[in-house]
Amino acid sequence: MDIDRTAALPLAIGAAEPAPFTFTVARGLSMVARLLCIGSAALALLLPLPVIYEVVMDGLQSPPTWVFETTGYAIIMIAFAASGYGLSTGHHFRVSLLPERFPALARPLARLSALLQIAFGLVLLIAGAQQVWTDYMQGLQSDTLLAVPQYLPQLAFPIGGFVIALQGIAHLLVPPPERGHDVIRE
Repeated sequence: MDIDRTAALPLAIGAAEPAPFTFTVARGLSMVARLLCIGSAALALLLPLPVIYEVVMDGLQSPPTWVFETTGYAIIMIAFAASGYGLSTGHHFRVSLLPERFPALARPLARLSALLQIAFGLVLLIAGAQQVWTDYMQGLQSDTLLAVPQYLPQLAFPIGGFVIALQGIAHLLVPPPERGHDVIRE
């Protein structure tokens, strides 16, 4: 086994390993979350292009009106789509006071955290999808010159909820390690 601090699904050293099927399903869910994160990273890599265009056109006294609005929407999408990556790797805000003080509670608290991730992800997914559908049906547009249909940037909410729920299910199947432990990739 090789040690990897960024494995898709970490296991604490010394922790009981989950059933192979459970581990495979959890790893697959994490992989979907990571693929969505890769998509948001690609969007982040493309984000400077419209900004450069705006700078050049501003220098030519013909600034575009759409760059500020669309880059703002892209940044929101990047943050929501990448949320699963932070959860899968442990690079997110996490309170570890109770598990550190009471190691016997670490596993139940990890399961509770996973259930809360799933619940939050589902709320974000369902409420976001309802908002997207409502705005799509009403034809709601931004009040700027670009008049962006508002359901497009609002897609960030159900996508982010989907990624968070997927990663929560993966954590429910295979809890992440306690802070300070190495993680293992099979």
